[in-house]
Amino acid sequence: MAKIITIPNPILREKSKPVVLDKKTLDLIKTLKKALTDEKGGVKAVGLAAVQIGAPKRVFVAYAEKNKKFLTFINPEIVWFSKRLTSKKDQKYEGCLSLPNKWTQIKRAKEIKVKYQTETGQIQTRKFSGPIAIIAQHEYDHLEGILFTDRVMEQKAKLYELKKDEEGKEYLEEIKP
Repeated sequence: MAKIITIPNPILREKSKPVVLDKKTLDLIKTLKKALTDEKGGVKAVGLAAVQIGAPKRVFVAYAEKNKKFLTFINPEIVWFSKRLTSKKDQKYEGCLSLPNKWTQIKRAKEIKVKYQTETGQIQTRKFSGPIAIIAQHEYDHLEGILFTDRVMEQKAKLYELKKDEEGKEYLEEIKP
């Protein structure tokens, strides 16, 4: 099982390097997918960039809930962002495996176009909207050395920590600067 790199590890701030689609890259993709699934094959998290497992390579996987499958992005480039941003009502709490138990609601582009290579070697440019667009933006940021806490600071958003009360019930508590 791949170990998830967490802050303050400086590798998370590195800009990831392009890759060639070869056996090493395909093995890396398998490792990413495996890290996102539990023993029963269920999905534990919706996205993971290679840098988060210590490989600063331009690869990430994102789980498309609608299709119930992982999408692989090799050497992705976001070539277009819609000017429309997510609103409070369509913002889900965003978290990150590299910042355990931290959550926020930040604005992201509602739609994006991404140019990337697939596992089969196809170069595609696809438009994404909804949750998959948000996941792709989050994971793409990782490839650029950007953490979601950077977006929190840019947008002056609130950051929360997941806590448990005496009965073990989870709740979010705002982290004061």
